[in-house]
Amino acid sequence: MKRRKEDIVIVILGLVLVIIMFTILFLSFTTKQNVPVQQLTQRSLPTATATPTTPSRSVGPPLAYDVTASQKLLDYFNNRRTLSSQDIAAKTTILSLLPSGEKSGVVYQTADFKIEYIHSADMFLIEILTPNIQMAKNEAETWLKEQGVSQRGICILPVEFYMNYNIANQLRQQNIIFSPLPDGC
Repeated sequence: MKRRKEDIVIVILGLVLVIIMFTILFLSFTTKQNVPVQQLTQRSLPTATATPTTPSRSVGPPLAYDVTASQKLLDYFNNRRTLSSQDIAAKTTILSLLPSGEKSGVVYQTADFKIEYIHSADMFLIEILTPNIQMAKNEAETWLKEQGVSQRGICILPVEFYMNYNIANQLRQQNIIFSPLPDGC
């Protein structure tokens, strides 16, 4: 008798759940179908305008790069010169500034520039973070020389300068031709 009461309670509970589910489904279908036709037609796609537009000045690169300097940098990269023992020692000192266990990464940074070593390319990239390009290049080269790198070493490591994109955009209207080479290379 006790078992029979439990079965009846389970069956009744199941029926109540089924009724609740059907009620929820019924209500959800009826509310979706009651959307007025006017609302559906108001959601049409916007029509294209026939007004011609002119391209903005932001199309294309923000700065022009000095082609001759870029070719010379590529030559330094493709035809590696032998570093002096002083420059090798200075490079080793600089690379010791990398985070422990890392082969690539930022070795030095200020508000005006960031020096990063790229192990796979065996080169230093210096990002200019200020609109005062020449000042940042001078400061970065001075820092490298303070680490013991000679002027010749700065050229043949190689070291490449590049502009931060946001800073380059700020300088877009000034028709600057940017050299990726350090001065004196």
